[in-house]
Amino acid sequence: MVMVKISWTRAIRKKITEMKNLFLIRHAKSSWESSQIEDHERTLNARGLKDASNMGKTLKARYTSPQKIISSTACRAKETIALIKAQWCPLQSVEYDKLLYEGSPSTILDKIQRFPPEISSVALVFHNPMVTHLANLLGSSSILSIPTCGVVILSSKNEKWNLLEVGSCVVENFEYPKKS
Repeated sequence: MVMVKISWTRAIRKKITEMKNLFLIRHAKSSWESSQIEDHERTLNARGLKDASNMGKTLKARYTSPQKIISSTACRAKETIALIKAQWCPLQSVEYDKLLYEGSPSTILDKIQRFPPEISSVALVFHNPMVTHLANLLGSSSILSIPTCGVVILSSKNEKWNLLEVGSCVVENFEYPKKS
């Protein structure tokens, strides 16, 4: 009886680690105070700073840390992930990629499909409308617009990232600052 339970537990753990989990995060609210600042250089406003820190606490309470984090190179995305990461996964490193600032949903999906299969969870921090389009494509959902600092959590039973395609994911949850 004990042997059966141990084998069953191992099988469940193996299955969970084979699932792919994707956290699609829109940067927090940014400042529009100066029209002199280039879009790439805009920083978070007071609400954005608060929301990102709170979202980090929410993610820590509900989800394990991602194995890989990639952020847009825009200042507001970098600030967002720094604040989220401080609460959720402080020891995790962040990779920065300009593709997440200027890429299309299809080029971002191409990047996701190149992740090695041993990685089971990834967080991406980027911008609208790309984050909403990608979440809707992968999860066959109809989110009108992911709000600032919103996070769509997708899962896929595919064992390899290169098998992700339109409609291949399930929307597990949709977190955002004003969620009741």
